[in-house]
Amino acid sequence: GCSDSTEPVSSSVNSAPQPPSDATRIAELREQLATLKQQAQRVKDSNDIKRLQRAYGYYVNEALWDEIVNLFADNATLEIARDGVYIGKERIRAYYYALGNGQQGLREGQLNEQLQLMPVVTLNEDGVRAKARWRNIMLLGQLGESAFWGEGPFENEYVKENGIWKISKLWWQQAILVPYAGGWAKNRDANNGIWVSDRLPPDAPPTNDHGSWPQTWLPPFSFENPVGKYLPAAAA
Repeated sequence: GCSDSTEPVSSSVNSAPQPPSDATRIAELREQLATLKQQAQRVKDSNDIKRLQRAYGYYVNEALWDEIVNLFADNATLEIARDGVYIGKERIRAYYYALGNGQQGLREGQLNEQLQLMPVVTLNEDGVRAKARWRNIMLLGQLGESAFWGEGPFENEYVKENGIWKISKLWWQQAILVPYAGGWAKNRDANNGIWVSDRLPPDAPPTNDHGSWPQTWLPPFSFENPVGKYLPAAAA
């Protein structure tokens, strides 16, 4: 006859994945919140740095030298074109006043437009230091006397002091400064990158004395290629 054999019935109840405990879920949410707060802070830092540099541009436009100097950290450095390096806020102040021939504010009929464009901000992991590359487009002149185009990149550095971003290094590298009439097609550089150092000697020589238009050079980038290093097709 037939004999009944019974197999033990396995229960899937004990092997089913258990939902995370409240403590585990709270820990995960706290970690996500901390990540979001850090990301939001870095976005704010980047925006604050852009605002700082754009404020610099507006103050330069109006030759408001004291406002400009207030944007710098105490031990900051300034380097414009081939003038060399000026160290500390008072030396930076002396530089800008020399640039304005001893006075603050524009003269009647003077144009000093300097557009701060194409920012690429790179924040350090520490959250208190950063670098940024910009381009400065300049429209300069005096009514009835002169008109110039100027252009070149900034490679600047910034520091966050007591929650406020300041310029720790301003380095503008002059690509061209040429008369409006004929522009860069007809003219060599108007001042060979020397603005005030013939009247106010710098504290240190130029970081890279690269010459002036029509000489060209590529200032090193402070940022990495956001997509990746270029590789020729044959080497890929």
